[in-house]
Amino acid sequence: MDRRSRGLCLSCKKEFANNVMTKHLAACAERTPGGESRLHIVVQGMYQHEYWLHVAAHPKARLEDLDVFLRRIWLECCGHMSSFEIGGREYLSAKSDYSEAESMAIVLSRILAPGVKFRHTYDFGTSTELSLRVVGEIHGAPHKSRIRLLARNIAPRLVCGQCGKPATQLCSQCIWDGDASFCDECGLEHECGEEMLLPAVNSPRAGQCGYTG
Repeated sequence: MDRRSRGLCLSCKKEFANNVMTKHLAACAERTPGGESRLHIVVQGMYQHEYWLHVAAHPKARLEDLDVFLRRIWLECCGHMSSFEIGGREYLSAKSDYSEAESMAIVLSRILAPGVKFRHTYDFGTSTELSLRVVGEIHGAPHKSRIRLLARNIAPRLVCGQCGKPATQLCSQCIWDGDASFCDECGLEHECGEEMLLPAVNSPRAGQCGYTG
């Protein structure tokens, strides 16, 4: 986990460094002592550690609920398949004749508990991989959402690789070379063409496939 990046607690609206957010959320004044117990899960970009989320998952929620949540907040672009890998088992978002993976229609309490680490992959072509860890249980007032966002990283400050101004776009062709950030003006002159540019959004999928946030 990137210890330097900072994020916002959505309950008290205060900023904290990533390495202290877990402790803060457990004691946040907005929590309800003795309230509903949920699994506290930390999600992070597998290779882009500056992107992270803290979520509270109801034990009776299903793995597919977590998949839908991750797609909506970070991943969905073109309806790709996705999977979880937990304890050596794979769970797919849709049935496949080429895989023996299990369905995501499984209750979280059957496969997750504090201390469990697992991973999520969206899109098996241009993949975005996430690492997840159940850091404990968290108590709060009952909430209608099965998966609830508690905190997330503040968007990293990207700069244009050409002029040093704040970057607003990423080139989907150059993203793997590490020099893909452009401001609006420099993006117009980029050799790959305007059609290759995607918005620089707060997600580990930024700049990939057709993701626009």
